[in-house]
Amino acid sequence: MLQDRLKILTLLSICGWLFLSVTLGNLNKWIFANHNFNYPLFLTTLHVLTTYIVIHVALHKTSLGVAYDDQWKNLPTVQGNKIQVLSVMFAASIALGNVAIQYLYISFAKMIFALTPLTTVLVSRLLLCKTHNNYTYIALIPICLGSILCTLGEVNFSAVGFLVAILSTFLRSLKSLLQGFLLKEERIDSVRLLYYMSLPSLILLIMATVVFEHDILLDLNLYTNIQLWSLIICSCFCAVGYNMMNFIVTYFTCPITLQVLGNVSIVLSVLVSVFIFNNEVSISSWIGMSGIMLGTVLYHKVDWISTSLEWALSRGQPKKER
Repeated sequence: MLQDRLKILTLLSICGWLFLSVTLGNLNKWIFANHNFNYPLFLTTLHVLTTYIVIHVALHKTSLGVAYDDQWKNLPTVQGNKIQVLSVMFAASIALGNVAIQYLYISFAKMIFALTPLTTVLVSRLLLCKTHNNYTYIALIPICLGSILCTLGEVNFSAVGFLVAILSTFLRSLKSLLQGFLLKEERIDSVRLLYYMSLPSLILLIMATVVFEHDILLDLNLYTNIQLWSLIICSCFCAVGYNMMNFIVTYFTCPITLQVLGNVSIVLSVLVSVFIFNNEVSISSWIGMSGIMLGTVLYHKVDWISTSLEWALSRGQPKKER
């Protein structure tokens, strides 16, 4: 009975994560494209503000904060400095991702964001001097070829959107590396880390909005368009739900499952984007996306592949006579 209940909860969490992942990107694109909303930094600020409020209330007003036994309130200075750096990467990667969506269709933007394994390997190799086995580099080949095909085959190409999306992808890689260090080495759990990141990220995004999107106060459409604000509020809660569902799915499954689901969400996002916005996707882009997906799966399974091949080769070698 308990096992059946866990299976149902796991299935519901996976479905919820996929739904929010696909909905969030396409909803943001709909806001930008159909309501002449040209303020991606302001939208990102609202996302982070909503996330901070929800987690703050959860930690201070619910049993979640009691479960931590007030340990989440104490943060060493060294960890605080690292989280400040992570907050900059977190805010910049999300903001640039929303800017990219303003210029690109979700279908092409998701194909670029799928290059995260490639950029992660490059960043770790160049900045951290981390070496990888040959199987990892082999897995990157279809990702590289797929990205080239996607770029060459994109019908609605925007140079600005493409460059911003690439920069966002690199920042996501830096964020994932530092985030992984804090989660594993510094022993900070996901909920506390997201809470610590939210306030510094919010301050940075507010400053960026004031500098680059200060004319938002003069946009009369924002004061009268109730439908627009309804969509913005839905987008904010989708962002909160997406962040929280990351933790729930990881709890019921494992991080590898979440990475595989990320590949599924990219395909679903492309299909939904084509259906909603009726944007053209060339055959070259479909082939390129398939190559990126194949490379991503190989990248996440590289340890299993290398172990299996080494075991098979060792089994095939003749035994030495004593």
